[in-house]
Amino acid sequence: MVLASMALMAGGALATASPASAATGGCADGNLCLYAGTQFNVPRLTTGKTYECFQLYSYQLAGNPYYIYSYVNNSSVKATLWTSTGIPDKWRAVGTISPGSFSSNTQKNFNEAVLVCTGGRDPYWSQA
Repeated sequence: MVLASMALMAGGALATASPASAATGGCADGNLCLYAGTQFNVPRLTTGKTYECFQLYSYQLAGNPYYIYSYVNNSSVKATLWTSTGIPDKWRAVGTISPGSFSSNTQKNFNEAVLVCTGGRDPYWSQA
């Protein structure tokens, strides 16, 4: 009887374990995920690259009405958001997304961003 109770308790514990898919916003471990909607809706950019830059226009995340409205950073590196200054190869940081952070509504704080770079990569107009 005691063994049967222990087996049921163990089985119950296994059944209630959280699945990996329950990650915030559906963003898998090791990824940076950027969304064009609040509450982690309309996923546009998901990457596991830890030293790369991405043009946000290519992912419909820059330019009215497309912005980053929510994000999840499940990667091990910081992501920096950049805007152009109008001077070739001169960029201005407009925000950062720390490892392990998330926001379900950015309040359009990153509206100026046209580029996101991960892992401290210097900004450049990448083809990624």
